[in-house]
Amino acid sequence: MARRLQEVEGISAAMESASRHDTRGVSPLSYPFNIPDATFLSSNNPQNATRSSTPDVLRKNQAGEPGPGTHNTDQDADVTRPAAASPSPPAAPPETSVGQHRARALRIGAQISELSNLLPSQPCSEQELRALRHNLLHLATILKNDLSLLRPSSPQETLGLEEVLGSFDFLSHDINADEDASCLGTLRKPGSFLELDGAWLTSGNDGLDQALEIHLDICCILLQRMRATRFSPSRQELLQELSLQAEALQRVSHLLLEKNKISSTDILPQVQRTREVLLFWEACVSGSSSSPFLCDADSFCATLRKCFTHKVEAKQPGQAEKVFSRLLGQLQAPCRTVPDLRPVCCPDSVTLFQLSAYLRRWGVQDLGAHITRLSKEERILSALRSPKRRRTLNTLRGQLVAELLPLGCTLQTLAALQVDANHKVSRAACKCLCRAAGVQTFRNKAVIYFTESLKSDDIQTQQGSCLALKCLKATESVDHITEMCRATDGALRSAARETVLSFGKRGFQAFQRMEQLHIAVEEAVYINQETEITVL
Repeated sequence: MARRLQEVEGISAAMESASRHDTRGVSPLSYPFNIPDATFLSSNNPQNATRSSTPDVLRKNQAGEPGPGTHNTDQDADVTRPAAASPSPPAAPPETSVGQHRARALRIGAQISELSNLLPSQPCSEQELRALRHNLLHLATILKNDLSLLRPSSPQETLGLEEVLGSFDFLSHDINADEDASCLGTLRKPGSFLELDGAWLTSGNDGLDQALEIHLDICCILLQRMRATRFSPSRQELLQELSLQAEALQRVSHLLLEKNKISSTDILPQVQRTREVLLFWEACVSGSSSSPFLCDADSFCATLRKCFTHKVEAKQPGQAEKVFSRLLGQLQAPCRTVPDLRPVCCPDSVTLFQLSAYLRRWGVQDLGAHITRLSKEERILSALRSPKRRRTLNTLRGQLVAELLPLGCTLQTLAALQVDANHKVSRAACKCLCRAAGVQTFRNKAVIYFTESLKSDDIQTQQGSCLALKCLKATESVDHITEMCRATDGALRSAARETVLSFGKRGFQAFQRMEQLHIAVEEAVYINQETEITVL
């Protein structure tokens, strides 16, 4: 033991001497081994005889050779300087944890269960609702049973896959055929989806699950509004939106069964796979999303600025930002004409489903041309809110009205101008809407918007909507306007009566029915009170 201690002391002395004579000496702390252990190995183990002892290593360092654990300072400078100058790559999006993925799978199951409760349990006449229920059950079956994992990877597995999917042949039947009534009855059983409540439903792709969650929430919003409206044109508009969602569900179901890897191109219909749309969406998801099926809203707007700023006919500073913000809001809206719908569950994200539905909704063939059209309406909207609003109202006629989409905010502004404090402005707004009644596309959307706006809690909005329906001669909305004739606000009540009576015989009959109903209700209340007094 004493001999070993002497060896260690000798090593330490040699190291101190070497460090004094060479400023480039290395501290013993930089070595990856313990000095006494290394000494014992070199002295006691014959197999380690070829190893250099610590003094030998130090002597090599004095000669200019780098020792273990050390590097040449000049070489480090040459290597590290370019690395510091090079730009750092963008941070990768955070990966979804297992807990988040499970929570999302549970939410998808709950959403499908809620949709099954919102859909009518009895056979219905609307083809769109039948298609939605059909495709919803098909998708739920695939997600619950992991049928997407049963895709054949070789021809030998095809027969086995066909046998597995044989039990789901009823899902491919034509739901429009009369002979499928029994099949539809099975799909409409109230218990068909009950087992999905609390079940984990996942496609195996977290990005696709996120997009499906938003997509299913849109279906819930549309169905909830359908149950709350009695206006036939509004129901038809909501059914058209639901048909777009049903087609997307059907496309996803088929892709999950047919493809090992689903791309963004597969999600889009063939007519939308233009070079412009594909390059735009690729720029949206690159660098900001780990999934090709959705991106964040900020990245979407940034890509719009990068690709389509030159398409905005901006005459005022900041107008391009307003156009892109308006486009984002319209794209995330569940419906284009029915107002006051609740926002989707994830307003900070934009999915490929939403982009596809937006392009179908407005019949967009050229996205750049559509943005130019949107910028024109944004410019008109800004003028309607400016001191020059009367001049703008007088110029809105003919082709200029036909080129309007129109947006909900544009219709809301026109309705509000009818009750403007300046009587000249209010008269100009009424004349503008009377002229616009001759443009059928404008009138159809405006009638739906103003009729649904009668349900608003804002009295001024209700009053403006009544007057707008009068200018549009919307006799189909007479029953809904008649309900405003009993409003507590005098101005609203007067506007509703004026509108109803302007519809001629049909309006007068509706007004009489409303009066008779009101009298019957008052008599029933009086009789009940008299009976109560008699009993007491």
